[in-house]
Amino acid sequence: MVVLHRWSSLVLGLVLLVVTTSGAILLYQPEYFRATHHDFYRHTPSAHPVTADQAVDIVRRAHPDFPATWVNSDHGIYEVGGPDYNAMYGVDPGTGEITGLAHRNGGSFGFLANLHECALNCADYPGYIPQLAEPFPTLGISWLRELTWGGVILGVLGLLLLLLALTGIATWWPGLRRLSQAFRIRTGRGRFARDYDLHRVVGAVAVPFLLMWAVTGAAFEFPVVEKSWLAITGGSGPDEHRYQFTAAPAAQGTPEITLAQASAAALDRVPGRVTRATLPTEQTPYYGLNIARSYDPYAHEMFRGDGYVYVDAHDARHVKVASGGPQPAANAFYDRYLEPAHFGWQVNGWWRIIWAAFGLSPLLLAVTGVSTWLIRRRSRKAKKAAARRHETARAAARRRGPTAGPGLTTAKSKPTRSTKPTRPTERARSTEPDPPTDPARPPGTAPA
Repeated sequence: MVVLHRWSSLVLGLVLLVVTTSGAILLYQPEYFRATHHDFYRHTPSAHPVTADQAVDIVRRAHPDFPATWVNSDHGIYEVGGPDYNAMYGVDPGTGEITGLAHRNGGSFGFLANLHECALNCADYPGYIPQLAEPFPTLGISWLRELTWGGVILGVLGLLLLLLALTGIATWWPGLRRLSQAFRIRTGRGRFARDYDLHRVVGAVAVPFLLMWAVTGAAFEFPVVEKSWLAITGGSGPDEHRYQFTAAPAAQGTPEITLAQASAAALDRVPGRVTRATLPTEQTPYYGLNIARSYDPYAHEMFRGDGYVYVDAHDARHVKVASGGPQPAANAFYDRYLEPAHFGWQVNGWWRIIWAAFGLSPLLLAVTGVSTWLIRRRSRKAKKAAARRHETARAAARRRGPTAGPGLTTAKSKPTRSTKPTRPTERARSTEPDPPTDPARPPGTAPA
């Protein structure tokens, strides 16, 4: 178990470290975007603000070439965006004025999002690498269909994090009797003891977050992980077609219902507040509406609401609830608590510091893990070198004859044995290993 934990982390640990560290930074992407686009989010209080429908019309009249396909309510303004979910115009509801044009996926945070969420295979983000967007061979495995090389990389890293978390907790577990000693950090016993204890304690404390990120991260790419989780926890298999909707055929010239009518139809099925709406197109003649309920696990994200409802653009009675309807308790826990916890957007920025701290814990685990491995490696080399020197001296003594030098046993001498019984010391009873000894170091001196 220890060997598996050590070598799996050494082989793929650097790539995993890049993904986890970038994820810790991305926890604050919404706050960073709003802070760097202050003018975009300016708004004016009004007793008669414009509606979402009117905000879309304002953008379409001002920019007829812009393909407005969605509208979102965020921090006092309406965002009207295009199909790439990158470029978007802001509309002040109080005045009906356009506050500016912004790009969600640009800059350094766009690159980090591409790295963490797509493994650099998202074409609309900085750092795109076309080769990573190529389809991955299915190898006869059904759940590998439609996966890219980048997606497989992320899924494998999620499984690796799961492996490291499980093997780490297995090697750390001291038993119930010694549990109180398992959280002790020896600061006065040298670098090895300190780093070894830090690695164990930090890993044990962070393991709930690491397991959550591992399961949800792998499930984003490999649906079989979510199915396995739900099967273990007593849930039902997720509906693979729940985010698919087919509008009913409409007669030529049938007018589309308004966004307000579609919102009313959706709220009849899932009570709450409509936060975002995708608009009908020729290819998709229906509305898709995000609904924030009393508890919203995405309350601090740019696109809020975990409920999702489809409404036919020509028939408000044709509705499908994709998310937000009745479901088994295990499925509801996964959809409303476990999966959203991956992002930490159910809490404000101050509470999200906890997510950031645990998100950076793999960095500390990597440093302490490499440190203890190098010390062990150096100690083993020193012991082997000392053993070779000792064997060389013995061979030289045998060649010189029966007269031995100081410290060597001759053929006529007998080894002495102390008859005084030994008593186990506190160090011998301790469960933690002592720092590796250096045979080349004189007794009584401190390690380097």
